[in-house]
Amino acid sequence: VFLPQRLRPLLDEEDPDRPVFVNNCPFPQQHLRGALEVLSREAFLRLRPGKGRPGLKGCKDSLGRAPTSREDRFLAACLERNGVDALDVNVLSATSCPPFPDAGFACTTGKAAFHPYREVWSWKACWGQATR
Repeated sequence: VFLPQRLRPLLDEEDPDRPVFVNNCPFPQQHLRGALEVLSREAFLRLRPGKGRPGLKGCKDSLGRAPTSREDRFLAACLERNGVDALDVNVLSATSCPPFPDAGFACTTGKAAFHPYREVWSWKACWGQATR
């Protein structure tokens, strides 16, 4: 469940030309989660090679190696390799991110995204709680 109107105010003060991605699980030993991947336009453009940056192709050597064997961790590592900064913004409530809520947790934290809600009925229930 994603509520973009909650994300925008958290990013309003950021320089739109700064190459950043949102580290949506900003806790020690945690990292970007694939449930919500937010990149600035400049961050996305840095995945092209140029100006001493390897681009996306320059990150192929880390494919399939821990800890970048997951798509979200690969993306974060590749962005950082290309000079993109992580912007720590606690926007996600997810079972994989501290405080590690149990599945089916209430969507009442005011966050911009909630994960996982894969069944239609659970997604609708979460949406209803989050938008009350």
